[in-house]
Amino acid sequence: MFTAWTFDETDHLQESFHKSGISSFWRKNISFRESLELANLLRALQKIAGHLGENIGRIEYTGMSSTADSSILINPELVMGSYPIPFDRVDFVIGFVVHEALHKTEWSDHVWKLLEPDMKKMSPIQQVIFQRIVFTGEDIYIDQITDHTVFSLYTEISRNKEIAALNREIPFNRSTLDELLLFWWAGQFRCIPDREQRPEYENLLFQLEQLSDEVFQTNNLFAGIAEKCRKRTLLFLDTWEQIKKPIQELCVYKKQLYWFHTLETPLGKKGQPDSKIKAAGLLPPQLVREIQTNLAMDTVDITPLIQSVVGFDNDTVAPMSRWDFSIPSHPVMDKRMISRLKAIFQHYAARKKVTSRGLVSGRIDQRRLYRVPMTGKCFKEVEQIPSLDWSVLLLMDASGSMQGSKWKMVESTVANIHKALSGYSNRLSAFAYFEVNGICMISRLLKENRLLSVPPSGQTASGQAIIAAGMMMPEKNKNKIMIHVTDGESNFGCDVSFGIDFCKQKKINLITLGCGYKNKKIMEEQYRHAIQFVDHFQQLPSAVERLFKWTFLYGNLQSLKSPSLKTTDGKGV
Repeated sequence: MFTAWTFDETDHLQESFHKSGISSFWRKNISFRESLELANLLRALQKIAGHLGENIGRIEYTGMSSTADSSILINPELVMGSYPIPFDRVDFVIGFVVHEALHKTEWSDHVWKLLEPDMKKMSPIQQVIFQRIVFTGEDIYIDQITDHTVFSLYTEISRNKEIAALNREIPFNRSTLDELLLFWWAGQFRCIPDREQRPEYENLLFQLEQLSDEVFQTNNLFAGIAEKCRKRTLLFLDTWEQIKKPIQELCVYKKQLYWFHTLETPLGKKGQPDSKIKAAGLLPPQLVREIQTNLAMDTVDITPLIQSVVGFDNDTVAPMSRWDFSIPSHPVMDKRMISRLKAIFQHYAARKKVTSRGLVSGRIDQRRLYRVPMTGKCFKEVEQIPSLDWSVLLLMDASGSMQGSKWKMVESTVANIHKALSGYSNRLSAFAYFEVNGICMISRLLKENRLLSVPPSGQTASGQAIIAAGMMMPEKNKNKIMIHVTDGESNFGCDVSFGIDFCKQKKINLITLGCGYKNKKIMEEQYRHAIQFVDHFQQLPSAVERLFKWTFLYGNLQSLKSPSLKTTDGKGV
């Protein structure tokens, strides 16, 4: 329907990827599963949008979120049906997302707001014509920005398909505003529609092309984004005063407003479906939940991960986020505790056989006897060394009741365990959880061999914290233990039973240490057999030592009816 002329470099790249698509060069994270593939595409689009600027908002499929005013919505019908998604479809969606993202970074909405007082003075038909001109002019401006970047390869694909669709839609038998704007838009990028240009368009096209050139020059101004928007607004108004009389003589085929004064929201953006298409293009609720769960694997908001375990219809689930604080920790190191922990790891951990060959002394190695006349290195040494391959996770309650000396004791305990396990193959991780403004936060206490801290505050969301911490443990490691330290019952978020059942399902040895508790009965009802009590926080280090010893000796703590942790003086903790 149209012919496209582009730069030689662009032609070369497009010929190379004509069969498979441009995105096939870099998009390797693909899947045959529908939910995972749709989530991978959104994740890739979010990364691309991150290279364009800030304040772009979320990128979602239509119907995924109720707060979609600031989001870039993608019609799922464009990518559904075949998995992995064909690369030519991915290229089109990337072009659309880049175009819409630049509308946000260039503040196109602000241009509409600046034009609103002048549009109120226009008649209804004048508003339609003027808004069509502004809408097309902003689209041309956005595409011109990407014209000399790698993103132009994608925006050109999206633009050409849109031009072809408009070319089929606009009637051929009369002069229309729609046809004039089509020639203006396509002519700026050397895409000539398969139709004859009418003589009455010549003067109007000249002024519109001059407008697009002047609008593009505003991008080179050494000014802020607000000043650039004001310049574009003045250019649109000046051109309107020059062409408003002759352009009103044209028939308007598509009478659509893009900005309503009452809503103050741009509507009908290119590529966004109307209400009828939205109703047809909504994703099934179950598929939406699976996509949200897959996306939450590497995002700050991990509420969908909790809901995937507890249930999406469970009203007790509180919003949850993971955010690593950079507050340095100042623990008090206990050399005696460190040495005792190292001794426990050395004496009670499982053993593995290690053979050293080619030695000058030791036991004779029958496989190296040929070395006797040459070097004499025909001996070997067989050792049974501890197999320290446990994955240990410390989950610390950092609610408001843990402030002061309690939290200092927790910091010191984490530091001592970290020091004792350093140099071995154990995987130690530590997290703290607390609540801020109705949101449960979980933060890492060990990051790149650095000890961090958090400010204790809020309520206690133990159930959700146990689930989140369990998801962060490596699945391949068979020996997994989670030590949860808290000073009271869970009073926020989902029930603790969900976390205990999740740990059983993932084969995680969960034990909770109730330190300085207030209501022992309630905590026993919540944690069942997965809790041990420590009367005072001063007993926490000794309790942790006994806990490690018990775990290395008997393995799964939950299989024991009543594990008893005793201090060095023989008293129960």
